[in-house]
Amino acid sequence: MFLGGVVKFDDLNNKGKEAFANSLIEVGVSLFKGVMITIFVLPITLIIKSGIDGKSSSITPQQILSILDGTTYLTLLSFLVGAILIGLYFRHEGLRLLNKIEEHET
Repeated sequence: MFLGGVVKFDDLNNKGKEAFANSLIEVGVSLFKGVMITIFVLPITLIIKSGIDGKSSSITPQQILSILDGTTYLTLLSFLVGAILIGLYFRHEGLRLLNKIEEHET
C-alpha cells in the first residue's frame, strides 16, 4: 500500500473514513479563512498599524489597485475565487462523506 498503492475510501474502516472526511472539512474551512484574512483582516491591520505609528501612508488602497494592470488584477481575483470554490468543494465533500458514513452505521 505504501509504495505507490492507492487506498480507496471504501477500503478504510469507519474511523479512517471519518478522519478523512474531517480533514476535507478542515482544509475547506482553512482555505475560506485564508481568503477572509486576506480580504478583511490584513487591510484593517495595516490601517491600525499606521494609526499607532503615527505615520500616514502616501499610498492609498485605491492607488494600489490603480497601479495593478488588468491581467494582474484578474489573476489575483481568480486566485481568490478559485480558493473559495475549492474550499467550498472540499467542505461539501467532507460533509457528504460524513453523511454517507452515518447512513451506513444506522
